[in-house]
Amino acid sequence: MKRFINSSVFALLIILLAACGTSASSEGGEVFEYGAQKNTDPKIMGQILKLLVEDQTDHEVNITEDMPASPQVMGGIDRGDFDFATLYSGEVYNNHFDEDQVEYSTDPEATLEQAQELFGERYDMKWYDSIGFINQYSIAVKEDFAADNNITTMTDLGEYANNMILGTDNSWIERDNDGYEGYQEAYGYSFEEARGMDVALMYEGIANDELDVVTAYTVDPQIIEYDLKILEDDQKFFPPYEASLVARNEVIDEYPEVADILDSLVGSISTEEMTQMMHEVDINKRDAAEVAKEFATEKGWIE
Repeated sequence: MKRFINSSVFALLIILLAACGTSASSEGGEVFEYGAQKNTDPKIMGQILKLLVEDQTDHEVNITEDMPASPQVMGGIDRGDFDFATLYSGEVYNNHFDEDQVEYSTDPEATLEQAQELFGERYDMKWYDSIGFINQYSIAVKEDFAADNNITTMTDLGEYANNMILGTDNSWIERDNDGYEGYQEAYGYSFEEARGMDVALMYEGIANDELDVVTAYTVDPQIIEYDLKILEDDQKFFPPYEASLVARNEVIDEYPEVADILDSLVGSISTEEMTQMMHEVDINKRDAAEVAKEFATEKGWIE
């Protein structure tokens, strides 16, 4: 029995030592964890953060991809499984908080401030100001149609809407606040027909002239692939989903050199730049790490 206990203790020590070894980088720093949702933009941001941290410090960043959604990423931060992530300001309206805690707004500044305060307090993390790009619902038409008819805003589209077929994901037709019913009220027009469908089929439909208008996310790479134009939401109908890096307060307090890198990425990547990178990854099937490195090098962030 004594021999069995000693063997068990020895085995446990080996496991603990091995676990401790995973927290040290090859340069003697820490190994931080970044959690990424299924979307391509947070994966690219993880690769960019990894590049900068590993280039400018002795630390390393490990990336866990394809988390189901932002709430699972937040849960990972809360448990200490993740140190960093990319999250979106409009998430504050998705039933995380009681109604009396949140004031619905489509103003970007008001939305970001609520996300920073409420999520920051709940998960003991810092929610940085926007990286610069936005991943939110929008309305898109073909570029040539917009140019031929001088359409730049969603209001402009109203003159043609009753003869247009809209393709959208099924959820938008039923959504509260920023769904199709609210859109009709805000803009004062309806489309001839609104068809709910898979997103891939939606883009195929407008490419093949089976659809005239689609609901797109502002960083969708199909915007480039199919030469679409995102219309200005001049009535400020859609809630903003500005992308921000987030980090556990414990990490940025203890490692100011990492905090400096996170600060440096505020306002650094436009919606157009992220869309182009996503096009390279999703459409041209390039590796996200390769695309991120190419972008960081062009920006002069790394050599």
